[in-house]
Amino acid sequence: MRTTLLNHFPHEDAPFFKGMHITTALLVLSQIINSNWTRREAMGAGGLESVITWFHILSGFALIACSVFLARWMLSQRGFAWYFAWMKLDFSGFMRDLKILRNFTLPDAQSGGIASAIQGLGVISLLAVSLTGGLWFLLSNMPSPNASLAHDVLHWHKTLTTLIEIYFYAHGIMGLLHMLLKIYD
Repeated sequence: MRTTLLNHFPHEDAPFFKGMHITTALLVLSQIINSNWTRREAMGAGGLESVITWFHILSGFALIACSVFLARWMLSQRGFAWYFAWMKLDFSGFMRDLKILRNFTLPDAQSGGIASAIQGLGVISLLAVSLTGGLWFLLSNMPSPNASLAHDVLHWHKTLTTLIEIYFYAHGIMGLLHMLLKIYD
């Protein structure tokens, strides 16, 4: 079953992108799991809480790099309109996908379609969460009288994290469902 499931993982035509997709998913999962044990005060201390906090920080910076890479690769391969046609008020891809879904069939990824829009929004969300986390880290470690700015950025980071968690679970469940349906089709 494992081999069969991996064979149906998306991006067969781009193994490096497939690897980056899996790496990003694992990093996001680790961020979700360890975020409850991170403490600002633990950065200068020792012990397990410090290790978890620093792992969260370092893997967060790795996610900045991953999300920038993913965004650049996606845009260079397919262009802005593939992922963000809805921003130009072009909903024709959505409508095609909805017609296919009405027949109880899963649509393939296409320009302006539901899957493409979801992937585009996911990468933008990932960029927003990781960049606000990185910005908070920089602001909180700078000798600056503006602690309220760091507090506000941390608030946005936590708020956006809630959205990326919802996206992560929904995207993962829908991806697994899509692969399982293709296996048993």
